Amino acid sequence: MDTPQAMDGRYDSDYFLRGKETGKSLYENYRWLPNLTVPMAETITDFCGIELEDVIMDFGCARGYLVRALVSLGYDAYGVDVSEWALQNADPQVLGRLSHQWPPAGHVDWIIAKDVLEHIAIHRITNLLKEMAEVATKGIFAVVPLAKGVGQRYAVEEYEADVTHSLRWPLDLWTREFIDVLGPEWEVSVRYRIHGVKDNYAEWPKGNGFITCKRIT
Repeated sequence: MDTPQAMDGRYDSDYFLRGKETGKSLYENYRWLPNLTVPMAETITDFCGIELEDVIMDFGCARGYLVRALVSLGYDAYGVDVSEWALQNADPQVLGRLSHQWPPAGHVDWIIAKDVLEHIAIHRITNLLKEMAEVATKGIFAVVPLAKGVGQRYAVEEYEADVTHSLRWPLDLWTREFIDVLGPEWEVSVRYRIHGVKDNYAEWPKGNGFITCKRIT
Protein backbone atom coordinates (compact mmCIF):
# COMPACT_ATOMS: atom_id res chain seq x y z
CA MET A 1 0.00 0.00 0.00
CA ASP A 2 1.26 3.47 -0.82
CA THR A 3 1.91 5.52 2.28
CA PRO A 4 2.97 9.17 2.57
CA GLN A 5 6.53 9.81 3.65
CA ALA A 6 7.07 11.67 6.91
CA MET A 7 7.25 15.45 6.71
CA ASP A 8 10.55 17.03 7.76
CA GLY A 9 10.37 20.26 9.73
CA ARG A 10 14.00 21.15 9.05
CA TYR A 11 13.04 22.42 5.62
CA ASP A 12 11.09 25.46 6.79
CA SER A 13 10.88 29.11 5.74
CA ASP A 14 14.30 29.80 7.28
CA TYR A 15 15.83 27.03 5.17
CA PHE A 16 14.41 28.30 1.85
CA LEU A 17 14.20 32.05 2.38
CA ARG A 18 16.91 32.89 4.93
CA GLY A 19 19.31 29.98 4.69
CA LYS A 20 22.56 31.91 4.82
CA GLU A 21 21.29 34.28 7.49
CA THR A 22 20.11 31.47 9.76
CA GLY A 23 22.99 29.10 9.01
CA LYS A 24 20.67 26.40 7.66
CA SER A 25 21.36 26.32 3.93
CA LEU A 26 22.70 28.06 0.85
CA TYR A 27 19.28 29.44 -0.09
CA GLU A 28 18.28 33.08 0.02
CA ASN A 29 14.77 33.98 -1.14
CA TYR A 30 14.32 30.71 -3.06
CA ARG A 31 11.92 31.70 -5.84
CA TRP A 32 10.86 31.14 -9.45
CA LEU A 33 13.70 32.07 -11.82
CA PRO A 34 12.49 31.13 -15.31
CA ASN A 35 15.60 32.34 -17.13
CA LEU A 36 17.61 29.73 -15.22
CA THR A 37 15.16 26.92 -14.54
CA VAL A 38 13.50 26.55 -17.94
CA PRO A 39 16.78 26.19 -19.90
CA MET A 40 18.04 23.76 -17.24
CA ALA A 41 14.89 21.65 -17.58
CA GLU A 42 15.33 21.63 -21.35
CA THR A 43 18.96 20.56 -20.97
CA ILE A 44 18.06 17.68 -18.64
CA THR A 45 15.28 16.34 -20.85
CA ASP A 46 17.45 16.58 -23.98
CA PHE A 47 20.43 14.95 -22.30
CA CYS A 48 18.37 12.06 -20.91
CA GLY A 49 16.32 11.59 -24.05
CA ILE A 50 13.07 12.11 -22.16
CA GLU A 51 10.16 12.04 -24.59
CA LEU A 52 7.34 14.55 -24.52
CA GLU A 53 4.79 11.88 -23.64
CA ASP A 54 6.82 10.65 -20.66
CA VAL A 55 5.60 11.30 -17.11
CA ILE A 56 8.28 12.93 -14.98
CA MET A 57 8.54 12.96 -11.18
CA ASP A 58 10.78 15.56 -9.53
CA PHE A 59 11.92 13.89 -6.31
CA GLY A 60 12.64 16.65 -3.80
CA CYS A 61 10.63 19.22 -5.73
CA ALA A 62 10.64 21.90 -2.97
CA ARG A 63 8.32 24.70 -4.15
CA GLY A 64 7.81 23.09 -7.57
CA TYR A 65 9.89 25.30 -9.81
CA LEU A 66 11.44 22.51 -11.87
CA VAL A 67 7.97 20.99 -12.24
CA ARG A 68 6.70 24.35 -13.48
CA ALA A 69 9.56 24.58 -15.97
CA LEU A 70 8.91 21.08 -17.28
CA VAL A 71 5.18 21.75 -17.63
CA SER A 72 5.95 24.97 -19.53
CA LEU A 73 7.93 22.83 -21.99
CA GLY A 74 4.94 20.56 -22.52
CA TYR A 75 5.84 17.68 -20.20
CA ASP A 76 3.50 15.92 -17.80
CA ALA A 77 5.48 16.56 -14.63
CA TYR A 78 4.84 16.13 -10.91
CA GLY A 79 6.77 16.59 -7.69
CA VAL A 80 7.18 15.08 -4.26
CA ASP A 81 8.82 16.59 -1.18
CA VAL A 82 9.10 16.16 2.59
CA SER A 83 8.90 19.88 3.36
CA GLU A 84 5.47 20.90 4.60
CA TRP A 85 6.43 24.56 4.28
CA ALA A 86 7.58 24.17 0.66
CA LEU A 87 4.40 22.35 -0.37
CA GLN A 88 2.18 24.86 1.41
CA ASN A 89 4.06 27.71 -0.28
CA ALA A 90 4.47 26.08 -3.66
CA ASP A 91 4.18 27.77 -7.02
CA PRO A 92 0.42 28.19 -7.58
CA GLN A 93 0.71 27.18 -11.22
CA VAL A 94 1.68 23.61 -10.26
CA LEU A 95 0.18 23.32 -6.80
CA GLY A 96 -2.07 20.42 -7.80
CA ARG A 97 0.92 18.49 -9.16
CA LEU A 98 2.89 18.40 -5.89
CA SER A 99 2.52 16.20 -2.83
CA HIS A 100 4.40 14.37 -0.09
CA GLN A 101 3.17 10.96 -1.28
CA TRP A 102 6.00 8.51 -1.79
CA PRO A 103 5.99 6.14 -3.58
CA PRO A 104 3.59 7.90 -5.95
CA ALA A 105 0.30 6.24 -6.77
CA GLY A 106 0.38 6.99 -10.50
CA HIS A 107 2.54 6.01 -13.46
CA VAL A 108 6.05 7.53 -13.67
CA ASP A 109 8.52 7.13 -16.54
CA TRP A 110 11.40 9.28 -15.30
CA ILE A 111 12.53 10.42 -11.86
CA ILE A 112 14.72 13.51 -11.53
CA ALA A 113 16.55 13.88 -8.22
CA LYS A 114 18.63 17.04 -8.39
CA ASP A 115 20.51 18.12 -5.27
CA VAL A 116 18.47 15.87 -2.99
CA LEU A 117 20.07 12.44 -2.47
CA GLU A 118 22.84 13.93 -0.35
CA HIS A 119 20.16 14.75 2.22
CA ILE A 120 19.23 11.09 2.67
CA ALA A 121 20.56 9.22 5.72
CA ILE A 122 23.07 6.50 4.89
CA HIS A 123 20.83 3.75 6.30
CA ARG A 124 18.01 4.88 3.98
CA ILE A 125 19.74 5.48 0.66
CA THR A 126 19.82 1.87 -0.59
CA ASN A 127 16.10 1.31 0.01
CA LEU A 128 15.29 4.66 -1.56
CA LEU A 129 17.15 3.80 -4.76
CA LYS A 130 15.34 0.45 -4.83
CA GLU A 131 12.03 2.31 -4.55
CA MET A 132 13.02 4.65 -7.36
CA ALA A 133 13.91 1.70 -9.58
CA GLU A 134 10.52 0.15 -8.86
CA VAL A 135 8.72 3.41 -9.68
CA ALA A 136 10.54 4.64 -12.80
CA THR A 137 9.72 2.68 -15.94
CA LYS A 138 12.42 4.31 -18.09
CA GLY A 139 15.04 6.22 -16.15
CA ILE A 140 16.48 8.09 -13.20
CA PHE A 141 18.58 11.24 -13.41
CA ALA A 142 20.41 12.41 -10.29
CA VAL A 143 22.72 15.29 -9.47
CA VAL A 144 24.76 15.07 -6.26
CA PRO A 145 27.48 17.17 -4.63
CA LEU A 146 30.73 15.25 -4.36
CA ALA A 147 33.09 14.83 -1.44
CA LYS A 148 36.87 14.64 -1.76
CA GLY A 149 36.72 11.16 -0.22
CA VAL A 150 34.27 9.01 1.70
CA GLY A 151 33.03 11.04 4.65
CA GLN A 152 35.33 13.94 3.83
CA ARG A 153 34.41 17.54 3.10
CA TYR A 154 32.70 18.48 -0.15
CA ALA A 155 34.87 19.51 -3.08
CA VAL A 156 32.78 22.68 -3.22
CA GLU A 157 33.29 24.16 0.24
CA GLU A 158 30.04 26.13 -0.07
CA TYR A 159 28.05 22.89 0.20
CA GLU A 160 29.18 22.54 3.82
CA ALA A 161 26.84 25.42 4.68
CA ASP A 162 23.75 23.20 4.36
CA VAL A 163 23.26 21.55 7.76
CA THR A 164 20.88 18.95 6.29
CA HIS A 165 23.53 17.43 4.01
CA SER A 166 24.20 13.88 5.14
CA LEU A 167 26.04 11.85 2.51
CA ARG A 168 29.59 12.85 1.62
CA TRP A 169 30.62 10.47 -1.14
CA PRO A 170 32.92 10.75 -4.17
CA LEU A 171 31.52 9.86 -7.58
CA ASP A 172 32.93 6.34 -7.63
CA LEU A 173 31.01 5.41 -4.48
CA TRP A 174 27.78 6.90 -5.84
CA THR A 175 28.36 4.94 -9.05
CA ARG A 176 28.84 1.64 -7.23
CA GLU A 177 25.77 2.24 -5.11
CA PHE A 178 23.56 2.85 -8.15
CA ILE A 179 24.98 -0.12 -10.07
CA ASP A 180 24.71 -2.48 -7.11
CA VAL A 181 21.16 -1.45 -6.22
CA LEU A 182 19.67 -1.15 -9.70
CA GLY A 183 21.29 -4.31 -11.07
CA PRO A 184 21.71 -5.61 -14.63
CA GLU A 185 18.34 -4.30 -15.82
CA TRP A 186 19.77 -0.79 -15.78
CA GLU A 187 22.54 1.04 -17.62
CA VAL A 188 24.29 3.56 -15.37
CA SER A 189 26.49 6.34 -16.75
CA VAL A 190 28.20 9.11 -14.79
CA ARG A 191 30.03 12.33 -15.49
CA TYR A 192 31.31 15.39 -13.70
CA ARG A 193 29.85 17.99 -16.01
CA ILE A 194 26.74 18.67 -18.07
CA HIS A 195 26.73 22.07 -19.67
CA GLY A 196 23.54 23.87 -18.74
CA VAL A 197 23.14 22.30 -15.30
CA LYS A 198 24.89 23.86 -12.28
CA ASP A 199 27.09 25.96 -14.54
CA ASN A 200 27.84 28.28 -11.61
CA TYR A 201 29.93 25.47 -10.07
CA ALA A 202 31.89 24.66 -13.23
CA GLU A 203 35.13 25.99 -11.71
CA TRP A 204 35.19 22.90 -9.49
CA PRO A 205 35.80 20.12 -12.04
CA LYS A 206 34.86 17.36 -9.57
CA GLY A 207 32.39 19.29 -7.47
CA ASN A 208 29.23 17.61 -8.72
CA GLY A 209 28.23 14.23 -10.06
CA PHE A 210 25.64 13.64 -12.78
CA ILE A 211 24.20 10.13 -12.78
CA THR A 212 21.96 8.88 -15.59
CA CYS A 213 20.25 5.51 -15.25
CA LYS A 214 18.24 3.95 -18.08
CA ARG A 215 16.25 0.75 -17.91
CA ILE A 216 17.50 -1.61 -20.65
CA THR A 217 15.31 -4.69 -20.09
